[in-house]
Amino acid sequence: MPVPPDVIAFDVMGTLVSLESLEPLLVEAGAPPPAVDGWFRRVLADGFALTAAGDYRCFADVAGATLDAVLPDAPAHLKKAVLAGLADLEPYVDSAPAMGRAVQGARVIVISNGSAASTQQLLERGGLDAFVEAVVSVEEVGAWKPAPDPYLRAAEAVDVPVERLAMATAHPWDVHGAQRSGLSTGWCNRSGVDTFPATFEPADVEGPQLLSVVEGLLSLS
Repeated sequence: MPVPPDVIAFDVMGTLVSLESLEPLLVEAGAPPPAVDGWFRRVLADGFALTAAGDYRCFADVAGATLDAVLPDAPAHLKKAVLAGLADLEPYVDSAPAMGRAVQGARVIVISNGSAASTQQLLERGGLDAFVEAVVSVEEVGAWKPAPDPYLRAAEAVDVPVERLAMATAHPWDVHGAQRSGLSTGWCNRSGVDTFPATFEPADVEGPQLLSVVEGLLSLS
């Protein structure tokens, strides 16, 4: 049974920060709209495949290679603009309130499939870094979420049992990975219409906004 968390970990891309600012950059590079979801899913799929094969490449390398694969004829400067845009992602309007609520009842960290440096940059740019005790990157373990290693590394980094660590995320695959690793989980259904995949372990709490997810996690008993 889930217990109240001592630490809440947040996912970053798609959970704390939005990728929507990349849409015009991808369309200008030749991707048919809507472009962001398709490209980001491809990046994740390739990263997951590398992890499943026991291999590892950093997020920036996978993102660049995937962009070359899906837009082989795009001018180099336009593809470069897309990748540079990853450093300029804006936080969702509910991210700061959710993290502010989280620190009232727990410690706060992030677990990212990106590098520690790029993640820290995004947090600072969005004014979210003040809430965060630690940034745990998959580069530390050489495996992307939802493999168990990043979640277990996060628990080790903040010195808590895995059952006292909660994962707040907008991605069902992230919920599944965290749940299977022993964490409690909260799913933010940002679209409000998505159905959680029946093949994944369900989240302990869910809500349409990140703040309601945090409230649910802090209310676990």
